[in-house]
Amino acid sequence: KLKELNNGRLAMMAFAGISLQSAVTGNMSFPWTAHKQDLHRGPGLASGVAPATKGLASRSSATQLRAYKMSKAVPFLPLSPAFEGVVGGEDEGFDPMGFSYAFDIRWLREAELKHGRICMLATVGWIATDLGMRVSDNAAFQVSSIDAHLSMVKFGSMSQMLVWLGFAELFGFMAMIRMYQGKTDRAAGDFGLRALYPKDEASQYQMQLKELRNGRLAMLAYGGIVTAAVLTGKPWPFFAIGESCPKTAGDRSTFCGGLQKAQVRSSAVAAKAMERSASMPFLPKPEGLKGLVGEEVGFDPLAFAETFDPRWLREAELKHGRVCMVAAVGFAAQQFVTFPGFTPTPNANEAIYSAEPAGWAALLFLAGFIESTSYGGKLTMLDMFEGKRDPGNFEFGSGFLKGKSDKEVYDMKLKELNNGRLAMMAIGGMIHHNFVVQGPLFPLIPEGWTAPAAWVTPDGEPIQSFMSGFVNGTSGLISNNTFGTA
Repeated sequence: KLKELNNGRLAMMAFAGISLQSAVTGNMSFPWTAHKQDLHRGPGLASGVAPATKGLASRSSATQLRAYKMSKAVPFLPLSPAFEGVVGGEDEGFDPMGFSYAFDIRWLREAELKHGRICMLATVGWIATDLGMRVSDNAAFQVSSIDAHLSMVKFGSMSQMLVWLGFAELFGFMAMIRMYQGKTDRAAGDFGLRALYPKDEASQYQMQLKELRNGRLAMLAYGGIVTAAVLTGKPWPFFAIGESCPKTAGDRSTFCGGLQKAQVRSSAVAAKAMERSASMPFLPKPEGLKGLVGEEVGFDPLAFAETFDPRWLREAELKHGRVCMVAAVGFAAQQFVTFPGFTPTPNANEAIYSAEPAGWAALLFLAGFIESTSYGGKLTMLDMFEGKRDPGNFEFGSGFLKGKSDKEVYDMKLKELNNGRLAMMAIGGMIHHNFVVQGPLFPLIPEGWTAPAAWVTPDGEPIQSFMSGFVNGTSGLISNNTFGTA
């Protein structure tokens, strides 16, 4: 309590000092001492005070105003130096809170573009949903846009969205880290997508500026759409559409497409000359994959090949891919085929419990035998490739490659690699599907199924998840009146 009291007193004095410092120096951005006084001192309280002696240099308010650029969006504030060379920065200069002085402008622009892109998609998705478009005839999807989030929680699809969005955020984070480290010339928000991207620099700049402005408009639009939907309780459009933008370019607002005169920009916005990864175009091409099959794809977003032996990584990838290809076929066949002596189990997730002990023993023995004999006792990353053995080459099925050209052999290896990667994702999706529907793989959506089955106690009593219960208003927190009357 004493610390809180003292900190509050200090904060009151600090805020008074901040206000005084800003007014006296004419510099509206924190930290004031981080800028050159002659360039960033604005016409504050001190500008109208005559110097004490004639020996001191003085400047009039007009001279100070000419010492730096003013923001076009907020003309009574100076343009932040961080906007130099940034798309839309010098043309608009909207930063009334001075965030660009305290944070890296690349991080701010990355966040702005990401939120803008998401809101552009969200706006289109909201309108499409209100117009009746659905991805399925399932009853769980027949809800309004307002109820869509709660329906997703009940349906169980939120966890999948969070996983995939987490992957996207991870790759984006790695790209930003390399950008900050100077390992790539990537610009903020650039993920290497070049479809319909113009070739000349002036057109590139205009396209980037349009995306930025459309994203800003979408952020405002989505907030307005949600507010209007909640207040009116109606689908889109909630009210009469206003007049369209003026046809004369000079009369248009910034959001309606009134762009300034096109200017040729520096090469910072031009197509990047650095060699990029084909699969992750916002990252540089990995150097550690040279000489391996599929190196032209350049997929190593977490830079594992820079830390571990790429041959060992490829060995593990091929082995997992081969196992998953067999597993994917077996998972689908489990529902229809049963080996002699085993219990029929349509739900492949339950086969681990219904398998006979002898079957488990045979599987473990076979896997252990293959692992222990394939490398001649050399099982570590340091010695398993002595003798220049190719990763994943166990001389199994190599007879099918005889008589084929080098290109045909390379294509076969590339197909195996790609099919293995697909199988790893496929088996994960199959397992997750069976967990969600609590049943076999086919049909993908069981008849009458509307949501994931509830969890059950050891006694067989159903337990609703906390989130589902909270949504339905039946969780213990509400039913026990912990939060009061719902």
